[in-house]
Parts: sequence; structure tokens; C-alpha cells
Amino acid sequence: MQPSSQSPAGRLSADIVLVGCARQKQQRPSRASDLYTSDAYRKRRLIATAVAPRWFILSAEHGLVEPNEWLAPYDLYLGDTSMEYRSAWGNWCVARLHAKVGDLHGISVLVLAPAAYANAIRSPLREAGATSSEPLAGLRQGEQASWLSREVAALAGRGAPLQPSEPALPPSGDIAGRGPSELSRDQSICEALLKYRERNQHLHDTRLGYSDSAEADSLLVDDPFAYLLGVLLDEGIPAERAWTGPYLLKQRLGHLDPYRLRHEASAVRAAVDQTPKIHRYIDVMSNAIVLAADRVCVTFDGDASRIWAPGSTAEQVDARFQQFHKIGPKKAAMAVELLISHFGIKLADHAGTNVAYDVHVRRVFLRAGLVNHDSFAEITEAARRLNPDRPGLLDLPTWLVGRRWCKAQLPDCGNCPISTECRKLTDRNVGQAPQ
Repeated sequence: MQPSSQSPAGRLSADIVLVGCARQKQQRPSRASDLYTSDAYRKRRLIATAVAPRWFILSAEHGLVEPNEWLAPYDLYLGDTSMEYRSAWGNWCVARLHAKVGDLHGISVLVLAPAAYANAIRSPLREAGATSSEPLAGLRQGEQASWLSREVAALAGRGAPLQPSEPALPPSGDIAGRGPSELSRDQSICEALLKYRERNQHLHDTRLGYSDSAEADSLLVDDPFAYLLGVLLDEGIPAERAWTGPYLLKQRLGHLDPYRLRHEASAVRAAVDQTPKIHRYIDVMSNAIVLAADRVCVTFDGDASRIWAPGSTAEQVDARFQQFHKIGPKKAAMAVELLISHFGIKLADHAGTNVAYDVHVRRVFLRAGLVNHDSFAEITEAARRLNPDRPGLLDLPTWLVGRRWCKAQLPDCGNCPISTECRKLTDRNVGQAPQ
């Protein structure tokens, strides 16, 4: 049900408010309520906190999110996704809402989100027994801005509380609160991770973390632009599928020439969409591939290997990767460490390497007790404290432990290679708000 946007201003009411996310975001992991920075989002948040006892964020990437959950920046916008994705996303969001608040029959839900979000969630809400109102769904962008401004002004005039909380900073590490025995145990965990890495060095020299195809792996080694595309595609799908993507793209297009790709947006999209699909985010990733080709041509004269040109430091290479659309801190950290570990690229300084802010890495750092918060800043700080000469060296062994043994459900502590040293805080999981 969608009421008229001409309803009396300041008279909104609902049991629950769902607030759409925004394209504009902070550049660091933040509490979800503070991650989005657009004026429209801030006004939607003010209205939500004033009219309902509970509110949630509708994230294109993460679904239904509690305001106090911590999220890293991401690029996905629901309007850029396929209809199939939006349909699945809407059902996912309502299932999460049901899990968080219980039976939705008779619950009134105010959806403060653009049409793409409201349309995707409308039918699942109705089928769950909720009644929904969508005052923004039928409005153009300028009309939405006017409506939001009127509502905020009207609520303020009625004396509604409209003071947003101060943006929370990622909590810093609590080294000062750790005694010598705790710091020593942290170091023992670090050494166990590095020993696991050394014992399995042969895995680093094979296809671990890459595709399941020798031909696809060979392309990653021989073609720097293919490697760049593999990094870009490693999101939202299994790593093996992502790293196979450049090979499939070359097979279907007949080339991976960035000078040609930058002008072949339609052909790239068709290749990504061909069965088996190269990626689930067809439009988003097709666009990112074309933009990557253009940037390689404009900035690096068509040679992607110049991203890691001789004499570069790890910090410089990381920054260059992050200049590409759809490559953020997590992917950049992984890309730099793989260049060093798997490809033997010599960089001038390794101190600028990082562990990737990946779900498996985060889980291991939390459960091993190396950090107390699921925070990009704290995890990065811990890695640099534990292995200052090359923090990124901890990335792959931690990722492997998280993927193979330290799973979100039913962790296999008995067989984990760092079991002896680990604190085994298995009640911890990623995405929990700092306490």
C-alpha cells in the first residue's frame, strides 16, 4: 500500500521503519547508521528515529541491517542489479526482519527508500502479513528531497527528537589494556599462523585461491590485466569462480586488450551474462571491467603491470589498486599480498601490506582474541603490531583457517592448526556491534 505523499507532514507513524542505503559512503568501516553520508539518507534516518521504536537499514549488499552493525564501504546499489537479484534480495530482507522481530502479521512498516528498494520488498512484506507505506517510491529525486525536508521540519516543529548520534569511530586496539602474558599469547598465535603458512608453502606455489583451471591460472600469471580483472571480480561469488572470470571473458571476446575493451561495453556485458555467467552482478561488474580497461589505458599506458612498477612500495601499490572502481581496501590488500607471495613481485617496502578485511580473516582475529571488535582499523592495527615488517603475511593463513576450520557455525577447533594457541572465543562472529 502506498499512501499519498500529500499526507499531513509530521504525522507519520509505524511499528518499524526501513531506511534505504545511499551511494555516498564514508571511506572506512563504520557503524551502519553512520556509513551513508548523503543528505537524503540523513533525513530518512532522522525521520526513522523519530517515528518508530525500531528501524533497520536496507543495504543492497548486506540486506536488512541493524543500525549498530559495522560495515565496510561497498559499491553495490540495488538499482544497478538484475530483477532476479532484487527479487531474491527482497525475500531475504523480509526473512531477516521476521527473524529479528518475530511474526509480522499486523505490523505497520514505513519504507523510506527509493523505488528500487520499495518495489523489491513490497510483495514479501505483504505475504508476511505486514502493512507497508512507501511515501518516496513514486517521487522523482527532487520531489523526494522536498518531501524529506517538509517531514523533518514538521517533526521538529512538533518537538520530536531529531538529534542524530555522533558518528562512531572504529574502536582502536586496546594494547594498553593487555598485560605481558596476553601480548605474549597474541604473538604465539601469530607465530602459529606463520608456521602453518610455512608448512604449506607448496600450496602457495600452486593454484590455491585461484581458479580450478590450469588454463585460467596460466592466464593470470601471463597477463597482468587478467590478474587485475580477477581481483576486481573477487566479490560475492566463490574465489575460484572469480579467478576463472578473466579466462572466460577472453574466450568469449577473443581478447583481453584494454584498448578494445574500453569501447566494447555491450560485448562485455553479453560475455559476462553468457552461461555460465562470469559473475552474479552482471551490470555492475561489466561496467567495472570497462572502467578498469579505460583506467589502465589512461593512467598506465595500457600496461596493468605498471600498477606494481619496479621501485614501488606496498603502500603505493595498494593505493593504485584502490583507484579502480569496485576495488576497495579489502581487495587491494589481497591483491598486493598475492603479488608478493604468488608472483614473486619485488616491492621496495612490505610494511605497507595489510590483511584483507575479509569475513574469514575477521572471524579468526575475533575468535583468537587478537582483537575485541569487528573493526577494519583494529584488525589492521593488530596485524601491524604482530608482524610489523610484513603484516600482509598473516592474510592467507588466517583466511585458510577461517575457511577450513573456523567456520561461522560449528567451528572445527580440534583439527585447526592454531588450536593450541587460540583462545577459542567461538561465541564471537563477524558483524556484531562493538560492546
